[in-house]
Amino acid sequence: SPFNFMTPQSKNLDKVISFSLMSFVCFSFFSISLTQISCGVGGLAWITKCYFTRSWGKQTFPLKVPLLLFVLACIVAVVGGVDFSGSYKSLKRLLEILIFFWAVNCIDSDDLRENLSLLLIVSATLSTFTGFYNAWENGITLSVRAEGTMSVYMTYAGLLMLALLLASGKLIFSPKENKWIYIALTMMSVCLLFTFTRQAWLGVLAGGVFLIWFRKKNLLWFLPVILIVIFAISPASVQWRINSLTNLEDANLKRRVALWQGGWLVFKDHSLIGCGFKCIDVVNQDYPDPTGIIKRLRGMHSNFIQLAVDTGLFGLISWISIWVVYFMTLYQRFILMKGDNAYKRDAMGSAAAVVGFLVAGFFETNFYDSEVSMLLYFIMALPFTTNRNKAVLE
Repeated sequence: SPFNFMTPQSKNLDKVISFSLMSFVCFSFFSISLTQISCGVGGLAWITKCYFTRSWGKQTFPLKVPLLLFVLACIVAVVGGVDFSGSYKSLKRLLEILIFFWAVNCIDSDDLRENLSLLLIVSATLSTFTGFYNAWENGITLSVRAEGTMSVYMTYAGLLMLALLLASGKLIFSPKENKWIYIALTMMSVCLLFTFTRQAWLGVLAGGVFLIWFRKKNLLWFLPVILIVIFAISPASVQWRINSLTNLEDANLKRRVALWQGGWLVFKDHSLIGCGFKCIDVVNQDYPDPTGIIKRLRGMHSNFIQLAVDTGLFGLISWISIWVVYFMTLYQRFILMKGDNAYKRDAMGSAAAVVGFLVAGFFETNFYDSEVSMLLYFIMALPFTTNRNKAVLE
């Protein structure tokens, strides 16, 4: 028979859920396999608890409409795409969306939300030691970028960007609390520079401007000074990389433009529902590719172009609607919780992380990076958690 929330079985499930949330945060910067196991075990424990306690009616599912529309668009794109057998496997990544709802409903107290967000910052900070070790052993050069414990420097940069902006939200809106975050923020910032990943730099800059704008607009006048100081004290290789941001003749920029132009041609032929995930592998030979970069990379290096190619207007518009609804809902929630400073700093940090992710995504397909998107869904959930917020979720 169903058991209530106070039975030993229910308490054990609560312990599993809490442990899985903590392990998810800890492993996000060190192992994708352990991260996936953590959210898988935690998700099953959450579902089991809801089943036995018959508490589905008490669960909340913010953003469910745009997220479901996006899921539908992905399924339609695969079914109607050019290569179903090569495309359908990518649908499993839609399960990552469940991380958002899992976190929303299982982080049921302000203290747990605070502890998890601080644990995330600690985990990100500890991961920087591997980046510093790489720099110490191999030097600070573009050919040997800091990767942390990830296999790709862009993945590590994306993770650092999200954690750094979440930490910045805490500092900017509560500068006198958790002063150790100043050290953590410095370590993450330096390590992010060592990744030489420009789209992540731009994401951090955009998220930082967002936070300062809503905290105290006048402080934006100090931003150029801060950027000049960072540039001045950076190694020569990092300075060169920063200078390349304004170089319109940069080779990597030209490659991206070539990819976007090729993506536009594919999109025009599959504009409504797209040609399915990984369809570029199949159709790239049907389009002009004077640089050869499309055939070699087979990716668009932009979330927006990639989704337009893979899922068409249906998928792209539904994906953009997720972020529109997210910010609209968060704004309403922010007004209702205006007097709660602890909520404000986590909500603004979460919003800044999303801003950084979207800006970086103009130049990189970070949404297709499982490590980054999994952590993004978790951070997105933070402003929608805790019991007192659930009363106003819908």
